[in-house]
Amino acid sequence: MSLLKLFNLSAPRDFYLLCFRQDRPVWELCTDDGKKEIEPPGKRPRLPVLAVIPDRFFFFYQPRGLQGKSRKHLRSGAELQIRHLFPAPAPGEDVGVMDTGTDILGYFRSAGLEEFLEKQRENLALANTITTPFLLGRAVMFSRETHAWTLHYPGESRILSIHGQLEYFFGDEEELQQRAGIHGLEEEPEHVQLDDLIQDLRLGNVPWNRFRLALPELEEERGETSVLFRAAAAVLFIGLLFCGGEFVRYQSLESQRSQWANALGSLYAEALGPDYGPDPYGMLMYRADQAGSRDERGLDFVDFLGRLSRAAPDDLQVQSISLRADSGTVQATIRDYDQMERFLENLKASENYDFTLDQADSSGERVRMTLRVRY
Repeated sequence: MSLLKLFNLSAPRDFYLLCFRQDRPVWELCTDDGKKEIEPPGKRPRLPVLAVIPDRFFFFYQPRGLQGKSRKHLRSGAELQIRHLFPAPAPGEDVGVMDTGTDILGYFRSAGLEEFLEKQRENLALANTITTPFLLGRAVMFSRETHAWTLHYPGESRILSIHGQLEYFFGDEEELQQRAGIHGLEEEPEHVQLDDLIQDLRLGNVPWNRFRLALPELEEERGETSVLFRAAAAVLFIGLLFCGGEFVRYQSLESQRSQWANALGSLYAEALGPDYGPDPYGMLMYRADQAGSRDERGLDFVDFLGRLSRAAPDDLQVQSISLRADSGTVQATIRDYDQMERFLENLKASENYDFTLDQADSSGERVRMTLRVRY
């Protein structure tokens, strides 16, 4: 048995499709010849089962600016970003993060999902993979390398995906075109329908794990928990053998690891303060993203004056300041050339600003100078 079959990650060409029309379960058989509606396949289906539940039970969010060397760091950054940008979920709602293998998505579960799952528990227990039209569309569009597409069902909000950015809105085709124009699209986004997505799945090009939705309420009944547990137990056993062989080497490196951990803690404390929380790396990623957003809005004039003031001597006299989009000039007078040199040295410590002396000459008992600054 191949590894793909063991974890059910392959993309079968023939499968059963379970979808819901007005919350009524509909079973279909999907083969290379097309798909046709059938009766429920029984408790032991001979083919894999894909269940597609309505998108209205979920709100998906695409985190921005995630950086990290591991998927764990990316997930942590996404979770932190969601906590800062969205209010806490209401009773009966839930929030989480999923890794599709190509990107990280945040999702919010509505209060009505639990009732729907309970009502359809018997049917959904037969499914090998559960997803939504949006998640299925995201995986298929990624395989097609289609970067702008939209998904809409009557009575539900329209989902617009443009280069990984998601927008939810209730509106007509005119609003869709306006939103596409804001993003600089010359052509209208591709309209996606579930039948088209299923047709792509029959080609066997999209692994099912890329759109699998985790629903803990049903994992055990679908039989996936036991498979994953056995695989995890095997990996754990191999890992214990490996760790036993590396134990002596680990002891010799423990001291060095502690030193690096202390040094890293000091850096976090210097950047974030002594109470930097349980996820300092994610906080740094969030602040970097926020700083990038601020940079896009232009120069912070108050911050610029503060940096200039902290570096200046008491008798510096500013005559004029001229600022443009990314550079500017400052004209001022100072007591003498020695004091001017010290002032320039102090300006070198100003982060985000690059000061250079453009001109300096004596004017009476003071030195008149012109500084250029880039930011």
